[in-house]
Amino acid sequence: MFRLLVVPISIGILVFLFIYFIAPAIVPESDIVSYVAEFALYLSNSYFENMPPIIAGYIAYLNLAMVALTVGLLLTVVIQLVVIIGGRFIYIIKWIVSCLQKDRGKEVAQDLSPIDMDPKFMGSTPGKEILGRGIDSIDRD
Repeated sequence: MFRLLVVPISIGILVFLFIYFIAPAIVPESDIVSYVAEFALYLSNSYFENMPPIIAGYIAYLNLAMVALTVGLLLTVVIQLVVIIGGRFIYIIKWIVSCLQKDRGKEVAQDLSPIDMDPKFMGSTPGKEILGRGIDSIDRD
């Protein structure tokens, strides 16, 4: 809930405040508004034969407050979509990893066959040591 609502909304509010109060100190307000109007006009000309009335009305009444509000709201929605899509990808990756681990757990470990040892090694007393003759030595009997 925190990632889905609070973070995107706070980032959108910060962007709105930045554009509305700080950006005019760096770039003149008329330039900001004209850049946004040019971008809206470019998108309208690229994707539509005739300009839709909603875009024409947006450009006609465009001011700095509208630009800041539009950018803040669009950024909030974009960040929410990125969080949702990222969460789905993480869920899918975790699901795939869990499926792979389930398949690995189904392998049954098999016991090894018993080792055939010489009976004199098996029956030796604890105090008596056999020197020079280990399991891998050659029998010389």
